[in-house]
Amino acid sequence: MKIKNYVIYFILVSFSLQSYAQDKQEIIEKKNAIGVSFGTSGIGFNYARKLSAKLNAMITYHTLSINNKEVDVSSFLDNDEVNFLGSAKSTIIDLGAEYLPFKNSSFKLAFGVGFLSDVSIDGQITYKESIKVGDVIVSSQDIGKIVINSKWSGAAPFIGFGFGRAIPKNKIGFGIDIGTYIATSPEINLIADKLLAPTQNEQSNLQDAFSTLTFIPRVQFRLTYKL
Repeated sequence: MKIKNYVIYFILVSFSLQSYAQDKQEIIEKKNAIGVSFGTSGIGFNYARKLSAKLNAMITYHTLSINNKEVDVSSFLDNDEVNFLGSAKSTIIDLGAEYLPFKNSSFKLAFGVGFLSDVSIDGQITYKESIKVGDVIVSSQDIGKIVINSKWSGAAPFIGFGFGRAIPKNKIGFGIDIGTYIATSPEINLIADKLLAPTQNEQSNLQDAFSTLTFIPRVQFRLTYKL
C-alpha cells in the first residue's frame, strides 16, 4: 500500500515539475533579434526589441558607397555626346518601430526618424569626343567638365509599410520594407572649368530645381535572426 502511495506521489510531483517548467519557458520569451538588410540605403545592420504583441522597436545602421559608375543619361539630357559618371554614398542611423495590426499576418506599418550624417549623390559630365566651335576643333579634354554635388543632412522622419516581422516567429525570418524618408532640400554645389566654366552661374537655378527633392526612397530586404 505504501509503494502505491509513493507511486502516486511521484506522478503528482512529476506533473507539477513539468507544469512549472512549461510555465517558466513561456515566461522566458525571446524578445530580441538581429538582422542584415540590403536596399536603397545600402547594407544595413539592425537590432530589434519586442515591446508588445503588435509593436517592435528597431535601430538600424545603413552604409552605401558607389564610385564613378557610368550612367546613360541620353534620354534625360537629350544628348548622346556626353559621359556621365555618378557616385553615391550614404551613412544613416534609423530609430524606429513597426506596428503589426493583424495577429495572423506579417503586414506592418513602419515609422521613425533617420539621422542622415552623410548622404550625397555626385555627377560628373564630360564630352566623349572633340567638338567644332566655328572653324576650331576643341578636344574633349579642353572643353572641361561639370561636377554636380548634392548632399542631404539632418534628421528625416520616415514612414512606410512592409511584410515580415523584425522579430520573427521562428528562429529565422525574411522581410521587406517600402517607404520614404522626408528630408530637407539638398545642398547643391556646381563646379565647372575651362570652356564650361560659365555654367557655374546656373548654380542658384539648379538649387531651386533640386528644392523639391525631399523624398528619399527607403526600400529594404531584410534577413533576421531571433535571439
